[in-house]
Amino acid sequence: MSGLLDFLAEPWTHAYFVKGVIGGSIIAVACAVLGCYIILRRMAFIGDAMSHALLPGVGIGYLVMNALFPGGFTAGGLLIGALIAAVLTSVSISALSRVGRIAEDTAIGIVYTGLFAAGVVILTRFQQYINIDLNHFFQGDIYGISWEDMWLSAVVGALVLSVIVLFYRYFTIVSFDPVMAASLGFPTAVIHTILTGMIALVCVAGISMVGVIMIVGLLITPPALAYMLTDRLPRMMVYSALIAILSVVAGLYFSEWVNASGGGAIMFVGFLLFLLGLVVAPRYGLLAGWLRRRRLVPQTDIEDILKAGLIGRSLSVVKIPEKRVRRAARKLIRDDWAEGIDGDRITLTDQGKREAAHILRSHQLWEGHFIQSGMDPEEAHRMAEELEHLHDREVLDSFDEELDHPETDRSGMAVPGEQEADPDDAPGLRLCLLREGDSGRVRIGLSDRPDLPKGTAFTVDSREPDGGAWRLRLSDGRVLSVPHETADRLHVERTETESKGGDAP
Repeated sequence: MSGLLDFLAEPWTHAYFVKGVIGGSIIAVACAVLGCYIILRRMAFIGDAMSHALLPGVGIGYLVMNALFPGGFTAGGLLIGALIAAVLTSVSISALSRVGRIAEDTAIGIVYTGLFAAGVVILTRFQQYINIDLNHFFQGDIYGISWEDMWLSAVVGALVLSVIVLFYRYFTIVSFDPVMAASLGFPTAVIHTILTGMIALVCVAGISMVGVIMIVGLLITPPALAYMLTDRLPRMMVYSALIAILSVVAGLYFSEWVNASGGGAIMFVGFLLFLLGLVVAPRYGLLAGWLRRRRLVPQTDIEDILKAGLIGRSLSVVKIPEKRVRRAARKLIRDDWAEGIDGDRITLTDQGKREAAHILRSHQLWEGHFIQSGMDPEEAHRMAEELEHLHDREVLDSFDEELDHPETDRSGMAVPGEQEADPDDAPGLRLCLLREGDSGRVRIGLSDRPDLPKGTAFTVDSREPDGGAWRLRLSDGRVLSVPHETADRLHVERTETESKGGDAP
């Protein structure tokens, strides 16, 4: 244990390692927090473009500042040149995007490659005056950072974080709903310009440490991983900052152990952390998605088992694998649609029976519809097994009317009444959809039936022998006959249901 601690503590005895950790962490936190808005606004490509397009601005800034202040203020030249390049990049992309046939991503590609090429020309032409090496521009040198770079990163980091805190509400609303932000009068164009300006600042501050390619990684990778870990923006920012710091520290350790580039090691470790999060993130990771899919119970399985439970069938006849049968049965028990499994049969609760009756009714009406259309009964049964899961209320009610409101199916099994009435729906149920044993109350009376005013309580008795009329037993003992056409028009509400059994269809 002591040897391991000595091994971990040894790098901290070197000043370059400590400076690398501090400077890298400062710029990494600024990038990570700012990157949350880049991820939310899908600006990753703009971040990449901005980092490359800064090169001519940085080169010109060096030239101007060295001409005005020979031998000094190169950091100021970097910042001023970078801001000019950022504004030029943003304005150019916006202007090109307004051209009818030029999409925004095309405009970004054109602008950043053009400006980057201009920067390469400037640096190679005036290399004796500009202290920037292209290899250093791309890779950085975190172990060779100066105190000037440290102060620059600290100032930029503090500035970026302060702006985010001050304008948090504006940035957040624009990021989540730019249309609403515009409707509220928010200056969305100005906010976008501020964001691109801050991207430019952190790119300049981080180029000397991790290089332009790695700075893009710090802007994107930690917030992308944090986005997979939480749905709350403040928490996403905290997670992103912690991931960025971890990437810097672990990356520098890795760099020490394998003697590799510090900037490259930082982003390689960040990439490995992202891959780990991609797999194990508790909600949006690949493993969590696989577990959700594994636990997912298809609605068709649920409905098949409900129907089997209602008509007393063995679960073994349900045409799905046994594992899926057991999984669906457990879900029914959890959802309080079933009381339990006794051997190979499932016992439904009242709620489960009501839902099962709706599925059974769907099967019977589909089957009746096909038979009436001339289909062979066995083929109609097979088709109904597949289509019973399509149980739109209006479709089933139309089949019920088409079949003259059947009380039984072709096998003699009772057809349940409509089980899905919405009590808040003004029309409610029609009397024709109730079955023998159902109790109800008249909801909307008819002018031609004064003997059935609103509020009349009744119980549906057996249909008349020819099936053409419904018989209602009122609370005072009277029995009224309601013709078919009247039953289609009389709106009622259910007050009680007595379930009926039967044989399997």
